[in-house]
Parts: sequence; C-alpha cells; structure tokens
Amino acid sequence: MIIRNLSKRVETIDDFCHLILLDKLYLQKLVRLCPLHYIEIPFKKKDGTPRPIRAPKEKLKIIQRVILDNLLSCIKLPPCCYGFSKGKSIIENAKAHLRGDYLLNLDIKDFFPSVHYTKVEKIFLGMGLDRDFTNILCNLTTHEYKLPQGAPTSPKLASVVLHNLDYRLLKLAQSNHLTYTRYFDDISFSGNKRIITLEKDILRIIREEGYSVHTSKDKKKLFAKNETKEINGILLKDKKLSLKNIDELFSYVENINRHGLSRLITDNPEKERQSIAGKISFLRQIDPERSHKLKVLYDFIEWL
Repeated sequence: MIIRNLSKRVETIDDFCHLILLDKLYLQKLVRLCPLHYIEIPFKKKDGTPRPIRAPKEKLKIIQRVILDNLLSCIKLPPCCYGFSKGKSIIENAKAHLRGDYLLNLDIKDFFPSVHYTKVEKIFLGMGLDRDFTNILCNLTTHEYKLPQGAPTSPKLASVVLHNLDYRLLKLAQSNHLTYTRYFDDISFSGNKRIITLEKDILRIIREEGYSVHTSKDKKKLFAKNETKEINGILLKDKKLSLKNIDELFSYVENINRHGLSRLITDNPEKERQSIAGKISFLRQIDPERSHKLKVLYDFIEWL
C-alpha cells in the first residue's frame, strides 16, 4: 500500500473540523447520532432476500465526501484495481482481458458487509492518524460496525482492505503468465489453460483472506478458447469489445430513472453508476444518437 504524505490541515480532529467548517462539539454530537443519519432504500438480492441499501443523508454524505477527497484519495490502489479513477473504467477492465484464450470471472460475496469496523480502523491508523481522530472517522464511515453500501467512502475503503488479496492474486497470476484485474467486487483472470487448474488455488486464497464468492448456476464464470467471453455485460470476441444487449441496457436505465435505485440489480450503487456511465461512453463511439438518448435518461437518475 502506497500512501502519500497527508496535508497538515487534516492530521487531527481540529484540522478536520476546520476543513468541514464545523465546531468540534457539534461533530462529536453528529458522530453519536450517526445511525440516525441514514435512510434505507428497499432492495432485494437475486435470490429474493431483502437487503436494504443504507445511504447517508445529505449532511453526513458531504462529510464522507470530504473524507474521500482529502484523506482516502492519498491511498494509491494497485494497478489491477479498476473503477476508482480516470482510465480505470469498466471498459478498460474488459480491455485488459482481450488477448486471453480463457477467462474466469468470480464475484466476491457481501463486498461491503464483510468489511468490519476494525478493518477500517487499521486503514486510518496506518495513515498515521491518532486514535481519537481514527475513532471519529470510523464512526463517520461505518454503520452498525460495517461499511454501508450507499456511502461515497465505502468503495474505496473496501478496496483498500482488499489490498492483500489483490497482492496474492496478482502474484499468482504473474507466476502463471495470466492477467488479473478486479472491478469493485468482480474478479477476473484471463490467459492460458492453467486458469482451469488454478481455480481451486484462487478460491483458497479468497477464503484465507476472509471472503467468499457467489455461486450462481445462472451466471457463466469460465469461458474457454474460441468462446465469446463476457465481463460485466461487455462481450469479448475476436479481440474486440461490444455491449451485450443495448436494448436491455436502455430498459434497465429507464427503469431506474422511473422507479429509483430500488431497481438496481446490485446493492453497490457507486459500482452501478460507474458501470452504466462506462457503457454509455463506449456506446458513443459506435452509436452516438442512441448514446445521447441513454445519457439523458442516466443524467436524470437521482444517484446517491
């Protein structure tokens, strides 16, 4: 993990209060009442199990964005991580696997709920912040001792926590001449036939790091040589990319536009926002008119 030196103005609680223009006592009161500063967005997992998306109210969300922009932005993620900066879109992630004969996709289960308060605490302490400031930051970025799906800080914090997993999987890929990337909670390996025999090792490493993967019979995870491959709705064929189903994408965005974020197919709003934006950008290259219509629908969605 590479961390740049923090700005002097955000090393202490007093510096942070000065940055967000809040009195220290008021901030401490806000921290105590943090559980009341969340709303629940109805959401059901693919198996029908309800899991509401917990999103911060406006005041807390602004503070979380300050934490993201002024503290967490100092943490540099490994090059295998996509979805967090310019040039790391869902399209760039798919491009990384264009030359592979075989492709393996795995989806980390409970991406945010798996990250406990203690793991977040280690991040802030590791940045050299004192315990009092760390406790405040942890309370501002967790809900019920876990990362809330709708907080702007959650994707970056979850990815920083996965640093050791990324390191181990990247090392395994490189030693077997494979390509490894992670787009939020989606893991992909591509390359030669060794992927087939390495799947057990990959799953073992994921378990050892305290995570598990989704096991869905409906979603193909292993693609063989000469097959049309797919990553996050992006098709890979003859070393070219294409969108899987543009009409389906239109219907999906229109549904979210009309009915809100409860119609998302994932409980990770930021991942979905970036994924759709990336697909619209890609569509602009091949069908500018349809891309514009889709962008209009997308822009009217009330994202968190």
